[in-house]
Order: sequence, then structure tokens, then C-alpha cells
Amino acid sequence: MKRILYLGQALVVMIALLLPAGCSSPRALVFANREWHITDHYGQIIDKDTTYRMTLGNFLYWDPLTIISSSDSVAKYPGMDRFMADILHTARLDGAEILFYVPQRMTMFVRPAGEMPPIKPSSISVRMNEESRCTTWVNEDDVEDWKRKPGEMYTYTHFDKGKKRILIVDAYDYGDTPVAQITILQSPSKATSKMKVPENIRRAYWYHDLKHFARDIEFWSHQVDSHYENAIENYRLGLEQKLRNK
Repeated sequence: MKRILYLGQALVVMIALLLPAGCSSPRALVFANREWHITDHYGQIIDKDTTYRMTLGNFLYWDPLTIISSSDSVAKYPGMDRFMADILHTARLDGAEILFYVPQRMTMFVRPAGEMPPIKPSSISVRMNEESRCTTWVNEDDVEDWKRKPGEMYTYTHFDKGKKRILIVDAYDYGDTPVAQITILQSPSKATSKMKVPENIRRAYWYHDLKHFARDIEFWSHQVDSHYENAIENYRLGLEQKLRNK
């Protein structure tokens, strides 16, 4: 039987420790090649033809954010393509179309290639458009058809100790379009140092080291927990855009 819980900080991170990363080789990147800009409306990102409008968090950004959304933009940072491909592979999203990746906000949005694979999620958020939404943690002995329904968000959490990385993958509908919002919590590593990213981007990776996870559990719990409201808000923005585009 499922347990109904609301997101809590420490519990969310402990879930991350239970789910391993993928193991085979990642594929090449696929970009949607859309033009994006950050608006002055508290961290929203919007594409040129206003099909998409998402939030990166309730912040005003004085320094420019880097938006990686094409082969040309990813090529500026050595190893960034492999880094992103590995993230998609771990998330079981090989071949997904990348809308954008903003390193400073640790956020990547993609459109899955076909349906998400029927892998058991770590949690399911239901009644997304209601204030009474709840999160259902999935027990190991649950047996059912793991096909997401409209109005639900499946969350998959992956922890890779060797790569010092936690990935949180929220799968939901943006309007009528299935998307995956990937939150990337990355400690300093050889891969990140080789990218030669500007200082303001590099700071996004320089959080507490995941090898000291137990010592810094409150910090990492907050990082994991804070992604949730962004995902819910982007679901709502998708409904707004759906009405506007009609």
C-alpha cells in the first residue's frame, strides 16, 4: 500500500540514495534549436515565438545567464556535451530533444523521445492543478502499470556517488506536451573543471561536496526540496501558455 506524504527535506534526499545511475554509453545530443531569453519577470525564460514560458526560480538576475540550447552553444565549453549526454542517459532520456540547459540554475528542460520508459518512479504528485495536491511515495513492493496520466507528475531521483551528482527528473505535461525537468545537483569534479566555464557559471557547481553528504544533509535536503515548487509552477505556466496559444 502507498504512503501519502508531503515533500519533506531530509526524506527527499534519502530517496535519492536508493536509485542508481545508468551504466551504458550515452548517445549524441539532440537540440530543439530554439532562441531563448531571460525576462525581467522573476527568473522566467521564454522562447522567441512564445511557445514556451518557464520559471527558473523566483529571482531577478542581474548577471546574464548562460543558455545552452544548440550545438554551437554547447561547443563553447569543452566536455559540456559529454556532461549533458551523461545526464540524459542517467535519466533514461537518451535521444530526448533538449529545449535548454541553464547551468547557473542547475536546470535542463527536454522533450522525451516518445513516452518515458515505464520505470517505477520514486514519487507521484497528483491533482497538480489543485491546492490539495499530494505526493505519493512508491513502495518497493508496489506492482502496477507505471504509465503517467495527465495531471500527474512522476519524479525520478538518481544519485551517483562517483560523479558526485544528484539528478531529480520531474516528468509532467507542459500544456499538452510531455516534458522532463531535470534538476542537476553537482559537486566539483574533473568533468566540471575541464569545461572552462566563466566564473559566474562555475559557481553553480561549487556547492558542498557530496562525499560529505551525511555532514551536509541539511544543505542537500534544501537543494532537493526547493526544486519542487518550480516544477509545480512550470506545470501551471504550461496551462496558461496552452490557453494563450489558442
